[in-house]
Amino acid sequence: MIMLLFILNVLVYQNGDTLLFTEQDSIIDQWILGETIFHADSVETKLNRKAKVSSNNEKFFIYTEHDEQGELIKTEIILYNTFQEKLWQDSAHGEEVISFRLSNVYDSLFIGVRSLRGGSEPMLYTVKNTMKEIIIEKGTWDKIIDYSISPNRRYLLLHTKNPYAQRSWDYIYFVDLGNKKDWQYLFPICASCKRGKIDLAVDDEGTSEIISRGQHRIFSKDGEFIDYFLRFD
Repeated sequence: MIMLLFILNVLVYQNGDTLLFTEQDSIIDQWILGETIFHADSVETKLNRKAKVSSNNEKFFIYTEHDEQGELIKTEIILYNTFQEKLWQDSAHGEEVISFRLSNVYDSLFIGVRSLRGGSEPMLYTVKNTMKEIIIEKGTWDKIIDYSISPNRRYLLLHTKNPYAQRSWDYIYFVDLGNKKDWQYLFPICASCKRGKIDLAVDDEGTSEIISRGQHRIFSKDGEFIDYFLRFD
């Protein structure tokens, strides 16, 4: 019982470039991230480490960019629990990179995104209980701009792009991580206005809300268009 209480009370928090490991509100360890420079045989190597922590403070990942002589040669991501044990590891070399911005840890679920430099040809996968599952195959979309996940971690709603007729088109893509059912919606074209930011939200029932320039579009989990209204906050 004592060991169980200890396990439940070990948490990790992020304060800028520092990870703080706590037990019963006392700091028991810390990791300092940021940039480290090495020199060997006239070769300068830079390691730039960044992190993200799950909302329940029980998991985190370290993202590292390996740079040699000013050139990015490798990106790496390692998922840990609060005992600093490795749960998952992935790396990319050459023209392929792992996206720090699009990779996230949601309590028991990790989402990773790999792409070519610049974000083209993305591949999105999940890791749960150390089991990897590819959700979006490479080449399905030209780019993944952003995404939102439901609080119960079942539904994933994405803003994606694909080229057509010499221009890039905005799409909304939805996938049920449970049964893998999906749908997509081509965002309406505005010929006379500049596209604003598209905000995404999806609830535990799979109901999706897409917001752009005060326009709210509501869809069911099956992709049925439910509602449209204007609201300027």
